[in-house]
Amino acid sequence: MNIRSYQWSVLKKLLKQRFTELSDEDLVFETGKEKELYVRLERKIGMPQEDLARIIKGMQQAYLQQALL
Repeated sequence: MNIRSYQWSVLKKLLKQRFTELSDEDLVFETGKEKELYVRLERKIGMPQEDLARIIKGMQQAYLQQALL
């Protein structure tokens, strides 16, 4: 999954709304370290990385569609 830094602030807010158990520390993101993020989220939420990737990809697509309007 390719997460772009400029989108992360928006995606982070959306993830915190959907998964209220997530903290800012859980959502620390560094470019090129997506795998570490997914491992952290998988441990905290208990959801497989593939499902998390689908959720984040959907949020990215919604963000991009909204940006184009």
